Amino acid sequence: MEGYVTYRSRKRGSNSCGILPLSVDMLKGVLLFLTACFLTSCTPTLRQTLYPDKDNAVFLQRGQLVFSEEEERFLQEEARQFQIEVPDREEIRKYIRYFLSNKRFTQYALKRANYYMPLIKPVLEKHGLPPELALLPAIESGFNPFAVSRSGAAGLWQFMPQTARRYGLRVDNLVDERYDIQKSTEAAARYLKDLYSFFKNWELALAAYNCGEGCVFSRTGGVDFWQTKEFLPLETRNYVPAFMALLLLARFPEKYGLDISVDSISVVRKRVEEDTSVKDLITEAQIQKSVFYDLNPHIKTDKIPAGAYVYLPANPEEERKVIRWDNGAKFIVR
Repeated sequence: MEGYVTYRSRKRGSNSCGILPLSVDMLKGVLLFLTACFLTSCTPTLRQTLYPDKDNAVFLQRGQLVFSEEEERFLQEEARQFQIEVPDREEIRKYIRYFLSNKRFTQYALKRANYYMPLIKPVLEKHGLPPELALLPAIESGFNPFAVSRSGAAGLWQFMPQTARRYGLRVDNLVDERYDIQKSTEAAARYLKDLYSFFKNWELALAAYNCGEGCVFSRTGGVDFWQTKEFLPLETRNYVPAFMALLLLARFPEKYGLDISVDSISVVRKRVEEDTSVKDLITEAQIQKSVFYDLNPHIKTDKIPAGAYVYLPANPEEERKVIRWDNGAKFIVR
């Protein structure tokens, strides 16, 4: 007897859809393999968020961080302000408690978010998408534009190479536009728009951004996420409530004791009209080589091909604002 498995993975391998005939034994083997992939391939930041450690779980179970009735009402009122519906569910409250018990991670992610929001939100608006999606890289990469998962997903939006090319990004040995903040955001907006057009609701669309539309549709049939999430991979079923929890925290972070204030950095985006060496460009721009690569992780060699875009400090004073966080992430542009 033959079974059939629909395959489609944005972050775990091929991005095309199809049907493969498999024997029952082969099907079991494939399912075990896919389970192992889901458990091992996310970025460290994503792993920390979507697989809370046992100590944190015990901490929450002891009830040391409990919302008062007034705080519960505040959260419910805040949820009504979003274009993406945020339901009143314990799964979301669990992640609010988790993020508040891990303030260092949460503050880092939201501080970096403040640098990219002014760039991301106009792109989402242009595509008619909810502005709340600008916070999605906090779950994808912790807003670390240099993030790379074990499976090869890269950049703020964690694109796999094939999906990146499918949405118009250049990925080769000279340029990897998954690391280009503006271009990767354009690609992510188009992908999210396609997912919403397919599923007609944001919970399933977000789940599909994590594990692929084939994965979500084959396991849920397009039925309500909260009713069918147990059929999804563990990472995916946690991904949606974690994102919604951050939405609630990011609206008024000071209420939760989160300091996410940052100094802005001003950069200019420049198109390189002809093949140019990095050395020549940084000499002309009077910036350090390390600063150039901090601002342009999509340039992979010491050559910049014609037609590529680069980001440069608007003035020498801005160069000093390109710094590293303790965890190695660098923030880039506004």
